[in-house]
Amino acid sequence: MEWIPLIASTLRLVDLHDSDRAYGNPPNYTRESRTGNSDGVYLDIALHIVHRLKLLDQSASQDYLPFTVIFNAIHEDRPDVAEVDVQYVLNVLRRPSELFYLTSVAGHQAKVCHSEKRETALIEKTDYADEYRLSASGRMLLSLANVARDATYLRGDAYNLLHAIEFYDFPKILTFSDGIISQLRNEILEVRSALERVGRTESIDKYLNRLDQYKQVIEETIGIAQKAEAQLEKSEVLEAFERWQELADLDITFEHLRNQINHVRQVLVIFNRLLSELVSLALQGARSAVPPPSFVDVAAHFVRSPLKLGKEGFLLAQWGALSLETPFHSSLDGLGAVKLRTLAESVPAMTFVDETVEPISVLGKARFLEKHGHDIASALKVGPLRLSEAIERGWFMVDEEMMLGDLVGIFVAPSSIPIESSILIGVSPTLDTKAAGDGELLFTDIEITAVEKT
Repeated sequence: MEWIPLIASTLRLVDLHDSDRAYGNPPNYTRESRTGNSDGVYLDIALHIVHRLKLLDQSASQDYLPFTVIFNAIHEDRPDVAEVDVQYVLNVLRRPSELFYLTSVAGHQAKVCHSEKRETALIEKTDYADEYRLSASGRMLLSLANVARDATYLRGDAYNLLHAIEFYDFPKILTFSDGIISQLRNEILEVRSALERVGRTESIDKYLNRLDQYKQVIEETIGIAQKAEAQLEKSEVLEAFERWQELADLDITFEHLRNQINHVRQVLVIFNRLLSELVSLALQGARSAVPPPSFVDVAAHFVRSPLKLGKEGFLLAQWGALSLETPFHSSLDGLGAVKLRTLAESVPAMTFVDETVEPISVLGKARFLEKHGHDIASALKVGPLRLSEAIERGWFMVDEEMMLGDLVGIFVAPSSIPIESSILIGVSPTLDTKAAGDGELLFTDIEITAVEKT
C-alpha cells in the first residue's frame, strides 16, 4: 500500500480547503508546520485499523468487527497502546468531515457551493454494539492506496506475477498475488452491491459500458494465472525456492506460494461469474414483445445454413401456444414445411387384427368438434372470431377435460370447422393474457374470418 503519497496528495488538497488566504494576495505558500506530537503513533494505529478491517471485508463480506478484536490486533504490534488510544482513533475515523466544493447545476452558468458529510467517514459503527467496519469511502481509500488500480488492468499485474515466478523472486510473488486478490475483492464487493440494487445504482454502468473489455481482460488474466500455476510446478522452481529459503530469513513455504497462485485464479473465476450474472440481470428488464418473423424466410435461411441437431431440437422445443419464450403456437407448425426429396424406405404398415383402432389425436379432435364445432361455425357466420374470445366462452373444456391444444389447433388449421366458406387467419402482433382453469395464459392472439367463395 502506497500510503505516504496518498496522504501527502490529500493533505495538499485539505491545505487548499482550509486556506485563509484572501483573494489577490501573494501566491507564495509558506505554512507547513502542523500541530500534534509529530511522532506518527495515531497514524500508525489508524493504518492498522484500516488494514484489519480490510482483511475482515475480504473474509466476512462487510461484517462488523468487535472493538476487542481490533484492540488485540493492534496490541500485538504495539504492546504499549492503551484502549483509550485505540478508541480515540476509531472515533476520529468514523466522524464525518464537512467539505465544501463547487459543482455545476443545470440551468445555471455559475457553479454552486455544496457541503458533504455523508461520504467522508472512513469507518462505520453499529448503534447497538461496539463494532466497526469499513465504509464505502474506507474501501475506496484502499483502492486509491493501490494507485487507483482498475480490474481492466489486471492483466499487467498477472504478467508481473508470472515474471516473478520465472525470475525466482519469491517475496514479490506474494506481493503481486496479494495486490491482485485485494483489487478483485473490492471489485467483487462492488458487483455484489450492484446486484442487490439493480436499477437503483450507477455502478452497473461501469461494467455494462466496458463489458467486452472486462470479459477479454478477465479471460486472458485467467490464462496467465494458469501459466503461473504451471510454471510454479516445475522442478527447477522448487529447487530455486529451497536455495532461497536457506539464505532468506522469512517463514514462507512452497505450499503457501502454490495456494496463493491458485487463490488468484479462483477469485478471477468468481469475479467473472458475478460479472456475467450482473449483466444478465440488468438486461432482463429490457425485453419487448415483437411479432413473429416470417417462417418462409427463416426456413429458407436454415435450408442454406442448417442448424446442428442439438440447436434445432432446442428451438423446436421452445415453440408452443403455452410457452413463454416465443410467440409461436405449436411445435407442429414448422414440421413438414420444408420437404426434402429423399427415397422413403419401405416399411410395412402397422395392422391391428382384432379391431380397428383410430389414432388418439383423431379421436380427441372428433370429440372437440362434436362439442364446439357448431358453436365456432355459428360464431364465424356472424363475424371474425378471436382465440381470446373462444377462451372467454369456455370452448377449451370438453366434459370437464381441458382440451386447450385442440382449440388452438382449430385456429391454426381451421379446415376442419364445419363451414363451407374459406377461412382467413390473422395473427396479432402483441401478446394477450387470459385466465384458463387455475392458471393464466400468455399467448399471441389469432383471428379467423369466414370469406364467402366466389
